[in-house]
Amino acid sequence: MNEVSARQQLTHQKVPLLRKIAFAMGQTGWSLAVFGFTELIYQFYLPPDNGKPMFKAFVYQGAVFKVFTIVGILSAVGYIISAFMEPIVGSLSDRSTFKFGKRKTFMAAAVVPFAMLSAAVFFPLKDGLHSMNTVWLSVTVIAAFIIKCFYTTPYNALINEIAKEEKERLHIVMMLSIAYALGIGVGQTINIFLSVFKGMMSNEAIFQLSVLVYAVVAMILMMMPILFVEDNSGKHISKQELSYDKKHAGIFDNMREVWNDKNFRVLVIVELIYWFPQKIFVVAVPYIVAALLQLDNVYTAIILYSVGIASLVMYPLIDKLVDKYGKKKVMQSALLCLLISFSFTATIGLYKIPTMAFVVVYVLVNTYPTAVLGILPMALAGDNAEHDFRKTGIAKNASYFGLKTFMMKIGVALTSLIFPSLLLLGKTPANPFGVRMVAVACVVSSLLAFIVMRKYEDV
Repeated sequence: MNEVSARQQLTHQKVPLLRKIAFAMGQTGWSLAVFGFTELIYQFYLPPDNGKPMFKAFVYQGAVFKVFTIVGILSAVGYIISAFMEPIVGSLSDRSTFKFGKRKTFMAAAVVPFAMLSAAVFFPLKDGLHSMNTVWLSVTVIAAFIIKCFYTTPYNALINEIAKEEKERLHIVMMLSIAYALGIGVGQTINIFLSVFKGMMSNEAIFQLSVLVYAVVAMILMMMPILFVEDNSGKHISKQELSYDKKHAGIFDNMREVWNDKNFRVLVIVELIYWFPQKIFVVAVPYIVAALLQLDNVYTAIILYSVGIASLVMYPLIDKLVDKYGKKKVMQSALLCLLISFSFTATIGLYKIPTMAFVVVYVLVNTYPTAVLGILPMALAGDNAEHDFRKTGIAKNASYFGLKTFMMKIGVALTSLIFPSLLLLGKTPANPFGVRMVAVACVVSSLLAFIVMRKYEDV
């Protein structure tokens, strides 16, 4: 029996709900762990300023080389290093022969250090501004980005090995999107804690205690798929897959073949571009709240929770739209909506309407693109990986998802450099020019992503 027929034999086996839930819990765990050193790092080390900085300075917050910031440079370097690690880990996972599973072995080794580093980033060695804090931040951030790859890349590869049918794969990706949003939602409670416990202890202590709790919760959740989800890559068809994989002498052979998939190449170029506005939506909200809306920081959590909940409600609609129009057209519509949402963001506060009206409109215009872009890119990557498997008989799931994540991280690395640099132009109520320029940059990138997406073909 060859690989394709073996895979088809498993096609009609539906995935039990409890298994899906256990798998999705891993997504909640790693999204919560990542949220700290990819999103909250800006808030803690480059805090919003609404008259008074939220936290004391631990590292230099001014311009480096007149353009960049320390936090921006470290984030960009971390993303670039992990971007190159993703395809390497993907290829290692595809080619591995571990008895515990070619995916779960990597995940199990990464769980504890991943969770610990997610909190360690926010515990500078010295109280106040000191060069040792910059060294500590550099080491912990880069290490966290590297270790993350050993969990998330094999984890993503499990999607195609758990769900064999396109429809079921889409539904699992929807569950993962919900799980990812839950992780971010838990992470955003830090703004609520800062408001509720204000005055009881310093803002720094509230923040640090919160991220410690998040790290423990993330570790427990990330263990769920390792303990309770079967690693199909190590059973059923693994012997045939491994015999095919041994034809690839070099670690980058799989990645080269994945890049040569022209249709998938279009998709990952879109991935590179649209992650600028996608990441900006989350990290810029505290600055939009402080500088443009001039509201208390608790509204950061309110806005993000509102968008998250509203986007989840839209999932059944997205499912129907995909059935009727196909994934490509739905993706294009979301990119256009992203363009509209940031066009609106750039104008917040420039005309006289009630502040709460700005908040409501901001939530509404971001709901649809958040919902679609939280689902379809991952589903499209899975479709292309499955299409290639049926054509070649060689399973390269981790390599497909690894290349997708590589391009995403290059896009986010550029964002990590550009975003703090634009904030240097102004991030206060008296001078919000930098925040507006962030929105303008997102308009341009959203338009470019839409244009490139036109070349993609549904598989």
